[in-house]
Amino acid sequence: MKNAVLLFSLFVLFSCSSNQNELSAILDIEEVLSETEELRLNKLIKEHERKTTNEIAIITTPNWGDYDNSLDFAVNSGNKLGVGKANKDNGVVIIFSKTLKETRITTGYGTERVLKDELVKQFIDSLMLPHFRKDEFYEGILAGTQAVITHLELPGNEIQ
Repeated sequence: MKNAVLLFSLFVLFSCSSNQNELSAILDIEEVLSETEELRLNKLIKEHERKTTNEIAIITTPNWGDYDNSLDFAVNSGNKLGVGKANKDNGVVIIFSKTLKETRITTGYGTERVLKDELVKQFIDSLMLPHFRKDEFYEGILAGTQAVITHLELPGNEIQ
């Protein structure tokens, strides 16, 4: 039940935005981002979606709810929120927990053909973690998001 309440809350938060015409791609449950930072990230993600149809969600959370780990939390949250187009499975979910000191980038089946686990690990280790170690949460999330977007927008990396 606790898990259902958490996912319903995620859905409600994901559906809300300061711009009523556009859904937000950011769920800052842990409240590590300012409103301006959320708006900047959302704009970056929505521009990428307009170019490619790929969908990216960023979720910050202090815990995994009823899930045992970040992978289960990310996959289930992405599925419940409908991140990625059904016919392409081109979603990416970026999870960050300051409290648990963990971050993860999870891809849909279509996206994982282009954005391999080894590359995602490299983005996290070399671009995100150095910022997180200095409590620069926005900068770390931005660096990882930009790396994902840059890679997905390279010629030949279109999700079929």
